[in-house]
Amino acid sequence: MMVVVAIIAIIAAVAYPSYQGYISDTYRAQAVADLKRCALALERFYSNGFTYVGGDAQCKLWSPSDGTLAQAQYTLTLPTLTPTTYLIQATPVGPGGCQESDPCIQLQTDGTQTQIPIP
Repeated sequence: MMVVVAIIAIIAAVAYPSYQGYISDTYRAQAVADLKRCALALERFYSNGFTYVGGDAQCKLWSPSDGTLAQAQYTLTLPTLTPTTYLIQATPVGPGGCQESDPCIQLQTDGTQTQIPIP
C-alpha cells in the first residue's frame, strides 16, 4: 500500500508543474487572441472616423474577454492611442506583473507582436 502511495506521489509531483505550465500557456494564448480582437475593433472604429482616439471603448480590457472581470488573467491597456497609431498591452494579473515565466505582450498598429523585456 505504501509503495502505491509513493508512486502516486511521484507521479503527482511531476504532473502538477506540467499542468500549471499548460494552463499558463493557454491563458497567454488567450491574451494574444484578445489583443488581436481589440485591434480588429480599433480598426473597425478607425474605418468609420479615421482616428483611433475614442476606440478604446470598443475593447474589453481584460482577458479572457469572454469571461467576467473577476476571472481575468491578463489586463489589457492602451498606453498609446493617437489618431493614427495604437499600442495594446496585456499584463498578467497578480502581484508579480511581467515576469520571465509570464511576460507582458504588446501589439502595435502594424501588427507587430512583442514580449516586453523583463527588467
